[in-house]
Amino acid sequence: MAQRVVFTFDDGSLASLKQVKDRGEFSSLGSAVRESVQLSEALQDQVAGGFTEVVVRNPQTKQEKTIIIPSLQKVAKRGA
Repeated sequence: MAQRVVFTFDDGSLASLKQVKDRGEFSSLGSAVRESVQLSEALQDQVAGGFTEVVVRNPQTKQEKTIIIPSLQKVAKRGA
């Protein structure tokens, strides 16, 4: 069952959401929020399995970077 949810954003947060929408080429702000929630849920599931770092790789250069996501660190500490 679908439910309608209303958010109130300050100017900076709304600008960030619009940037996410544009960069991700989402059809709407709602689509950007929906995928962001799904991504957060997937990452939290990984934390539940003991994984706490996100590693991204540039396929052309093979360079890797580790992304630290503060909210996931909090979830990991609570589960420890």
